[in-house]
Amino acid sequence: MKKLIAITFSLFTVISTASAQNWCGSMEHRDELNSERPEVAKEIERKFNAFNKLQQENEASGVKNSDHYVIPVVFHIIHKGGNENISFAQIEDQMRSLNEDFAYLNEDSELTPDAFKAYAGDAKIEFRLAQLDPEGNCTQGVTRTFSQLTSTANNNVKELIQWDPYKYFNVWVVKEIDKETSYGTILGYAQFPDELWSNAATDGVILRDDYCGSIGTASSQVGRTLTHEAGHWLNLRHIWGDATCGTDHVNDTPAAEEPNFGICLNDYPYRISVIGGDTINSGCTPDATTQIISQLNGEMFMNYMDYSDDNCMNMFSLLQGDRMRSAIDEFRSVLVSETNLIATGTNDDYISSVCIPTPEFTADYIYGCPGDAYSFFNETYNVDYSLDSVVTYEWTFEGGTPATSTEENPEDIIFLEAGFFPITLSSTNSAGERSLLKEAYITVTDDEANMSFPYIQNFESTEFPTFPTESWNWLVSSQIDPTWNRTTEAASPTITGIDGGVNNAALRIRSASFTSEGDRHTLITPTIDLSNATAPINAYYDIAYAQKNMGTNDNLRVYISDDCGRTWVSKKNYDTESLITNDGSTIFLPFVPTEDEWERFQVSLSTLAGEKNVQIKFELIGENGNWLYMDNFIVSNSNEVSLSETIFGDLAIYPNPSQGDVTIEFELYKKATVKIALSNVYGATLATEVLNLDATKNSVQLNSLYPNLKAGVYFIQLEQNGTTMTKKVVITD
Repeated sequence: MKKLIAITFSLFTVISTASAQNWCGSMEHRDELNSERPEVAKEIERKFNAFNKLQQENEASGVKNSDHYVIPVVFHIIHKGGNENISFAQIEDQMRSLNEDFAYLNEDSELTPDAFKAYAGDAKIEFRLAQLDPEGNCTQGVTRTFSQLTSTANNNVKELIQWDPYKYFNVWVVKEIDKETSYGTILGYAQFPDELWSNAATDGVILRDDYCGSIGTASSQVGRTLTHEAGHWLNLRHIWGDATCGTDHVNDTPAAEEPNFGICLNDYPYRISVIGGDTINSGCTPDATTQIISQLNGEMFMNYMDYSDDNCMNMFSLLQGDRMRSAIDEFRSVLVSETNLIATGTNDDYISSVCIPTPEFTADYIYGCPGDAYSFFNETYNVDYSLDSVVTYEWTFEGGTPATSTEENPEDIIFLEAGFFPITLSSTNSAGERSLLKEAYITVTDDEANMSFPYIQNFESTEFPTFPTESWNWLVSSQIDPTWNRTTEAASPTITGIDGGVNNAALRIRSASFTSEGDRHTLITPTIDLSNATAPINAYYDIAYAQKNMGTNDNLRVYISDDCGRTWVSKKNYDTESLITNDGSTIFLPFVPTEDEWERFQVSLSTLAGEKNVQIKFELIGENGNWLYMDNFIVSNSNEVSLSETIFGDLAIYPNPSQGDVTIEFELYKKATVKIALSNVYGATLATEVLNLDATKNSVQLNSLYPNLKAGVYFIQLEQNGTTMTKKVVITD
């Protein structure tokens, strides 16, 4: 128990945060859940207080739970084909470390200071990988899910896959966690057991792959991030009670002032509390009514529920073990019941059997030109080679040469024709066979039937994205729905006079409709021949977009390629704010733009002048967004389709919206005289300025054109030798 007294800091005060390894987001996760549903939060707090009261009463009366519990575990590996798709050996290593830590069988247990050894011991909790899945099928207790969410993981990955949290301890392993605490980057976080009744869909632990175990991608770690988070999952708090000298509701852990970053065994004893004495290493005083451990030996920084480095931790206290077992009785009793252990294949009498393999694979490339070669990588899992070491593989490459293979990782598979080609992998062992078919997995683009330059697409064809001539086709996110689609709800005003002025359609996409958050919704042009084109060359596209609410997080990325999409170079990355084309107000209802809510965007293709197979890829990733519209896609240099841009490069106006401190930034390809004009929505010119500028990136402050501009919508126009470039700017109060 913890109680604040006056504190004198020791001389170390500055701690290197680079060595801190257990930055945890469990309390932040709890606060987020509670803030979303205040009434539920009150009941959770009531359950928490009732549990603490019962725990204290049992301890005072000598009531103890000495049962040994077994917990079924499933690891959900969320990956995008990289190193974060960790091996089964790394998962087994994490399980070894977890069980040794909970049983106090870890090799470094001998390093527990003598003063604390009497309080350290076996938590009597064992974790076992599930051998049967929720449908009763044979499993190794591991699932693997391909998703871009692995790089921005939080509760969103739990929507991808979760086994019944009343029957399994769910652990999601990801590349990056998209949360931060006041202490820095989060390495893992758990959900407390008193929230299971109200938030079952998010119960479990999320863990970064490079902190899972001590081998593979976590070779520089000891594996104690999961030990720490499993403690939270079983109702332990941080030893400092998440407050200065707060309480962790455990009476055999000394009072702790704050998280101990970088403190290790050579610092012991650390923050000794001597009441009435003088010391430069003082900390908190114990609560004399309940705490049974002396503060004279300092803080228990080697406890798994502190923030010390992995190799400086080595113990749970005995009463922490009691608290975790009581939490199992109170909140997770179904999990450890004999009925559930039998159902999950984790009971003592379960005899392991050979599982049918689960096929999975990736390739080094998924786009290319005719004649390009591809290598395929077998990632079959759910195989225990100690029970059955023989697994055979059969690949089918429709349209490929060769068309089949029995190699584990076939190489040099060549596709000679343009098209979309499915790939099938069948994995077989003594238990049976499973097949995986990935439709249209390989896309081969015809590198001879290129679109001519200049290229125009205004999305008026009702057949879009397919056309009678296959080389005209655009590629839209395969196997993802909903995604980019054609609409006649809105269209950009006719700027170029395409199709005799007809402009009734556009493309649109809305992240609020995405069925799987984190998917990359792609839109790829046909190949365009720039072999006879000269700089400057730009791709132009009209955009209309409004933010749905303050929780909108949309991101539009633009890439270019000159090898049939085999490799891509990033050119633009528009965040939510830079996409907004209305007055900046949020629109909860479906956004349908008016004519003045469109803006022209562009990306330079000048570096690809002279290249034959040029493609542009648009990629939208987002959540909770309104409709994003695109129209009038054009690749040209200005004098061939009467576009306004000639010597101008990209025009950027930022921040936008703004309170008036706006920068107008643009690039000139040659030295020129440029006229800058500011006008209002009624077309009245408010200010002009003529500048002689060099061939470089130039910037002008809006305040120099028109100081103290009132709130409203305005237009900034650049003019050079009769050609113009215009963008809207929104001024707020």
